[in-house]
Amino acid sequence: MHIRRQSDDAVIDPSNQQTIPMTNYRFGSWQVTINRQPRAKEDLARQYDAASRNWQQKIRRYGLAAAYRRSLMASGAVTALGKVGSQARVLDCGVGSGALSTALSSILSQSLNFCGIDLSAEMLARADVEMRQAGLAPDLRQADILSIPYNDATFDVVMAAHVLEHLPNPQLALNEMIRVLKPGGMLFVCLVRRSGFGAFIQMRWRTWAITERQGVAWLRACHLENIGCQPIRLGSCAGQASTAFWARRSSGPGRPPETASATEKHEGDA
Repeated sequence: MHIRRQSDDAVIDPSNQQTIPMTNYRFGSWQVTINRQPRAKEDLARQYDAASRNWQQKIRRYGLAAAYRRSLMASGAVTALGKVGSQARVLDCGVGSGALSTALSSILSQSLNFCGIDLSAEMLARADVEMRQAGLAPDLRQADILSIPYNDATFDVVMAAHVLEHLPNPQLALNEMIRVLKPGGMLFVCLVRRSGFGAFIQMRWRTWAITERQGVAWLRACHLENIGCQPIRLGSCAGQASTAFWARRSSGPGRPPETASATEKHEGDA
């Protein structure tokens, strides 16, 4: 019997998803889909609390600091923040140990205002140490990315590294990130991509593994502009395990974010 794996973009609907899609196969006229329940927020926070002890070792092992710097430079975030000046504000959602924020700070020519949120109290404590050692004075809060504790249009850059893929509906988190982003501001996210190492992460953490076309479709559904993406190459044989995506919020009035359209959802794999 011929077994064909169906295009993942054609079967994943983030607007109607209560589980994390793992894989989908078609056997002739039969279709087999495997999903997993996402971790509850409390469970995810406990898991990251435990992981926080060795998180910096993983950051160094996979060369995340250098990988983040390369993608941030490619996105144009540094140039955009330079135009705003020292009053610019950056929000790191799911800040973890602060690796993405410190990577951005290391390639800026001036000090900015960094804020961060995370479900994990232990990760926030680690981020406070790491970011202060890097010369930052962050405002860190224990909070959910689905309910960001800041006012509308507060930040010039809103970013998240390997956070959205934990959620059954990443589109809701994107909408909330855009809510606190200033008109003309930049959204920057890193997502686990489909790869051998990505499959390991997907099984270990119950995350999505996301194609470039799928990620771009989600950003288009939010009516963002100047969308770009770039594979992130990690060390320690992980290869291109993630993708960086970036886009800008429109400077003028526009439609509010909504879930992906049928056309965008049915684009093929990258």
